[in-house]
Amino acid sequence: MPFPARELPARRRPVTLGRRMRLSVEMTIHAPASRIWAILAHRFDRIGEWASAIPASRAAAGAVRETGAPVAGRVCETGVRMYSRVEETIIDYDELGRALTYVGRGLPGFIAEARNRVSVVALDHGRSRVTMQASVRPRGLVGRMLAVPLRLQFEREGRRTLADLKHYVENGRPSRRKERRLAGH
Repeated sequence: MPFPARELPARRRPVTLGRRMRLSVEMTIHAPASRIWAILAHRFDRIGEWASAIPASRAAAGAVRETGAPVAGRVCETGVRMYSRVEETIIDYDELGRALTYVGRGLPGFIAEARNRVSVVALDHGRSRVTMQASVRPRGLVGRMLAVPLRLQFEREGRRTLADLKHYVENGRPSRRKERRLAGH
């Protein structure tokens, strides 16, 4: 702990928001980068069509397109009682570099900030690498206590989301996991 906080009595130490968790997952998809980018960026609001973690999604009403992105933001129905609706807004967008960053709002109180950077890189004519780099900053004691389970959950969901994307891009339809989830709703 940096000085002077370590010198203060325990009850008077400043409350910190916790350390930022950084997570990164990537996957190779057998498709041109332009096709993947069209789904991730140009149809940003339609993640509910293919991602099993998101039962439904739509464009965020009133979102301002300040970044040049074709879609400024989306509202995701999560199916999770604690945060059933999350709004995600694109804050950085690079069409030529095929990268975008978005932040989430409507998250549980123990998460101070959540952002995700998604990029697509062509490996050759028919293969591309998709990378998701998430950054989550927990808030307060509960956030710090849940940091490890949250990290495991976010890593698992990140891998599942990329697997869902891979299936959707390569097969032209949602994964079985997504279809089962849709049938259950």
